[in-house]
Amino acid sequence: MNERGGIIIPYAAIKTFSAETRAELSEFVLAAMGITAGEDLADDEEGLAKLSVADAKHFLNNCSEKSVAILSEIVSREGRFLMTDITRLLNATPDQLRGAWAGLTKRVRTITKNPEAVLLNWYKSGDNDWRVVMASQTVNSMRTALSERN
Repeated sequence: MNERGGIIIPYAAIKTFSAETRAELSEFVLAAMGITAGEDLADDEEGLAKLSVADAKHFLNNCSEKSVAILSEIVSREGRFLMTDITRLLNATPDQLRGAWAGLTKRVRTITKNPEAVLLNWYKSGDNDWRVVMASQTVNSMRTALSERN
């Protein structure tokens, strides 16, 4: 079995799983992101911009296809992911995505009219990776905005 492979489970399907199965799945995913059981995930969201649906729709206006692809992937991962997952998805190196991350930061600051606004929190994960978090409220707003866009 290829360790880099994966299984895609639609969010709608996960909602049909038993509470025990969802908890086990959640624990597995969190462990893969380097988060230990019992860690307070709310702390990960400290200082993040919390966009409304209207803000998310405005955010997506005139976004590049690369930015939309990144945001779609972040939303599909419930706003918690490893940098290597995104680089693999886009077949890019972290350096090649620096401009995209900078663009997303600039965009959230423009939308919120807050020069200090942050869309993502970055946490070092091992020697060569980053665990990245988007606020749950922003994830939900982006999910709605992205679905209405398509």
